[in-house]
Amino acid sequence: MNILYISDSYLSLSVFKSQVHTICNYHSKKHNVTLLALCNIHDIKQEKPKDALYELIKLYRYPKMFIPIINRLRAFSSKNILNKILNSADLIHCRGHVSSAFAINLLKMLKIDKPIIADIRGVIGEELLNRETLLSKFYCTRTKIIERYVFKYCDYLFFVSHNMQKYYMDKYGFKQHSAVFPTIVDEKLFYVSSEKRNIIRKQLKISERLCYVYVGGVDYWQNLDKILLKFDKINKENKTKFFFIVLTNNKQWVFDFSHKNNIELDNFYIDSLPYDKVPLYLNAADFGVIIRNDDLINFVASPTKINEYLACGLKIINDLDQIGVNQKFLNVEYRDIESIISEQDSIYSALLIDKTTEIKE
Repeated sequence: MNILYISDSYLSLSVFKSQVHTICNYHSKKHNVTLLALCNIHDIKQEKPKDALYELIKLYRYPKMFIPIINRLRAFSSKNILNKILNSADLIHCRGHVSSAFAINLLKMLKIDKPIIADIRGVIGEELLNRETLLSKFYCTRTKIIERYVFKYCDYLFFVSHNMQKYYMDKYGFKQHSAVFPTIVDEKLFYVSSEKRNIIRKQLKISERLCYVYVGGVDYWQNLDKILLKFDKINKENKTKFFFIVLTNNKQWVFDFSHKNNIELDNFYIDSLPYDKVPLYLNAADFGVIIRNDDLINFVASPTKINEYLACGLKIINDLDQIGVNQKFLNVEYRDIESIISEQDSIYSALLIDKTTEIKE
């Protein structure tokens, strides 16, 4: 089967390696996969990852493609370039609202009939509204138009959580079939390893101390500021009992925040690491920390870090008050990547059969 996977970002997407690259590689073991990556000005010059098993097409992403007219303009300007690849695809798997609308626009303009899967990753309108800029409300309303368009014309829907599936069902009452797939984990990298655990704990000189790890960005909704202040509080109360690992793409922010708030870093390890080194430090820890606000965005989400924590055998703390107490943990089931790929593959096949039957009739 020829699968065209459209991503609304490329290497600048923080989860490109863990999500887009990994899923395309896994499907490439059985199918011919082409990744069409909508790129910003910096990504357009970047090469394909060396271990990629898929073909790569890079296309410049117009700014603000969540606005319907801009999305249609980009589709119109690229339809001749993409005509051949669209015709040769058996199925189109689109990551997110923008790429789904882009694919629908392209197929309508070219009068091509192919099954489209809209892989919904979040509540994009609410995310834009949370930025609280002067244009947030305008962007949010434009995004809602895109969203309704996608839900009207796609053939199948993927969601990252059952909460998200229910939210959109209540909102649109969509008629298409749908499935839930949490964020995936590359299990060639993320797995329980006592060897890795012993090596890193020895390097960090933390012996038998209990160790917490935070992996992620410094965006306000990650609540890293609150996590650091809590770490500092229990560190000062228990000088030799706990150790804290913070892995982020902006470690300077951590140092600056710590200095400003008089946080002692003597029992901390703070670093920015290549993606393939992260599992080493997850294995060294006992608890993975994720603290999110109680809002719609987080209610429907499936954070990548949760499944990476679980794959490395960590207990997950999602309550600030449990840091240092360690009695209540997040109750969530881990789903392995092979089962996800297998179910998606079955859906691919069923969609192709349905579309072929529809054309014959």
